[in-house]
Amino acid sequence: MSGYWNTTRLTGDDLRAAIQQADKQDDAILAIYQHARGPLSPSDVWAQCERAGKRWPLTSVRRSITGLTQAGALVRLDEQKQGVYGRPEHCWTRAAA
Repeated sequence: MSGYWNTTRLTGDDLRAAIQQADKQDDAILAIYQHARGPLSPSDVWAQCERAGKRWPLTSVRRSITGLTQAGALVRLDEQKQGVYGRPEHCWTRAAA
């Protein structure tokens, strides 16, 4: 499963590299949820990535969470928290195994 959304119509090596990068990001974000002690919002995940030296845009974190949700690895909850832009964000948790 590739979480890369090819909106810029990349091809060849550029597309393969973008897919590989998105897949690594998905793996890292799923690991964050696997070690979380509770539900996390996209801003929570983004902050943890920043602290770990990953300078991914918040939109990329959201893309990954959406892809992991569509793949059945994460579940969106009704719970919300205030995000980094002052707006409410839903929280996610790992899907039951």
